Amino acid sequence: MADTSKQPAGDPVKITMANLPPVAGLPSSEFGLALGYIVGHHFLNIRDLHYGYFPDNLPVEMRNLPQAQANYTELLISKVPQGVKSILDVGCGVGNTARKLLDRGYKVDCVSPNGFLTSVAKQMVEGRATVFETRFQDLQTDRKYDLIVFSESLLFIRPLEVAFTKALSLLNPGGHVLITDIFAVPAQDKSPIGGGHHLPDFRRTIEQYFRQVEDVDMTDGIARTFDLLDQTYREAIQPAYHMILTRLGDKFPLAMKFLRWKFKKKLEYYEKKHFSGRRDGANFKKYKAYRLLLYKRTDLA
Repeated sequence: MADTSKQPAGDPVKITMANLPPVAGLPSSEFGLALGYIVGHHFLNIRDLHYGYFPDNLPVEMRNLPQAQANYTELLISKVPQGVKSILDVGCGVGNTARKLLDRGYKVDCVSPNGFLTSVAKQMVEGRATVFETRFQDLQTDRKYDLIVFSESLLFIRPLEVAFTKALSLLNPGGHVLITDIFAVPAQDKSPIGGGHHLPDFRRTIEQYFRQVEDVDMTDGIARTFDLLDQTYREAIQPAYHMILTRLGDKFPLAMKFLRWKFKKKLEYYEKKHFSGRRDGANFKKYKAYRLLLYKRTDLA
């Protein structure tokens, strides 16, 4: 059994950005993750890509985002079942959760389809874990695990049956899956916030493969991250965006007029998406749920 009482003294891993692979060719969602990590790591020294979990006593301020992300990771790790020794971290991001699990004595492997983030994760785990650069559904290995973690990665895998069938093939008897993710909830109109499997459909599907052990509603604590991001877009990114466009329009009026005409629909789409003020905590709680879910396989004892 892993020594979960061992707490790491600090974060000694120094990530070198200079030798990371280029992000050219990445899908837009993966590009956004890579860009977000570079900016966040430089300005805030963030070590994670998942949302922050803000309890009631933590002010919702950008400087507290790293602590909120650490709160999230600690909550996830606290739900690792007794007796677990080996863990597969699916969609490991930059590998910080895997590093913390390794520091607590677990054997950990990672799955990462993003070449840029895979390179960061390999630095983070310092050779102590295998990082498979592949999609989870395409993973080929003879290894078996006591626990498979989907931390904000299940939403990228469709259909769900593929994810759960693959998980069963990789789990030891009595194994578990631990899911922390965003889910869509029933609503009468369209959500301004994308992402997430439909929660009722998810529950119906996973119950065919696994038995639920625990369900923790993290929605309120995660929604505060959306308030923080919405504030950042309104007070910093939107003014900077308009200043840059105005400056370019003054310097290159004909070129900018052409570009505004050529990419009018795309610009309108992104401006509406990010500057509408609707991607806040209130709308997150209206259209989404964020759950920590622990399941155990039911086909084997």
